[in-house]
Amino acid sequence: MNAIRSMTGFGQASSEEGEIRISAQLRSVNNRYTDLRFRQPTELAPLEPRMRRKILERVRRGRVEVSIAVERLDGQEARPVLNRALLDELAHAREILTGEYGLRGEPDMASVLALPGIFKLETPEVDWDETQKAALFRALGEAVEALDADRRREGEALRGEILRRLETMSGLASRLRDGAADVPARVRDKLLQRLESLRGEVELDPARVAQEAAFLADRGDVTEEIVRLEGHLRQASTLLGEPDGKPVGKRLDFLVQEIHRETNTVCSKAAELELTRTALTLKAETEKVREQVQNLE
Repeated sequence: MNAIRSMTGFGQASSEEGEIRISAQLRSVNNRYTDLRFRQPTELAPLEPRMRRKILERVRRGRVEVSIAVERLDGQEARPVLNRALLDELAHAREILTGEYGLRGEPDMASVLALPGIFKLETPEVDWDETQKAALFRALGEAVEALDADRRREGEALRGEILRRLETMSGLASRLRDGAADVPARVRDKLLQRLESLRGEVELDPARVAQEAAFLADRGDVTEEIVRLEGHLRQASTLLGEPDGKPVGKRLDFLVQEIHRETNTVCSKAAELELTRTALTLKAETEKVREQVQNLE
């Protein structure tokens, strides 16, 4: 079955190997491009390019926050270590304040221990042999699958809603087409009727009258805009049936912009109130579809 994906989703998984448990958590949100951001232990930095490739097998667009956590199962937890470098800097600063500025005073133990950064946590690093790397990518792969499933579920819900609105918009476009079919003739007839009432008062040039009638009829003719509008609507519905794995968000966003542009033109050119009302209703539906399309991959 074809699948449309949302850009928002969540997935997590964990895996154990030897003395460690690896947890992977992925959270994706809307973004114009693909943007992966990692939060992980520093020793995993060399594996980040490979992790990126793994995620990009399923994620084509959106911002993804990737969090990798490693838990020791052998009791070797992170322990606080005195930050000697910071203490040395503080001692040097005290010498300057005393010697150069004549400031006196003894720092108390409680104040020193309360200084931010006076302790730093050190966690025993993992050697990351091949079996542990395999566990890491097993957890990451399962988290990616869960994220993809979540994005597909939301995408399918969005597809159904967008298709319903596109059907409504197609009905409005049909009403515009039916109402606009004889608008040029009605505009021309109205002009001729008005001019006929003036025939006894002013001299009219038949050629000029015909020219003006043709001009007004052409200016109020929105047939071409409606034809393009209906074509865009059909194409949008077709895109929502794209084969699995093909992102449609950007292409649909472009089509919605074109639908909006053609509808605006119909609003400005429509010579009758009913046509304008229908076009405004169509414009409102287009705005709702635009908001939903912004969520699609």
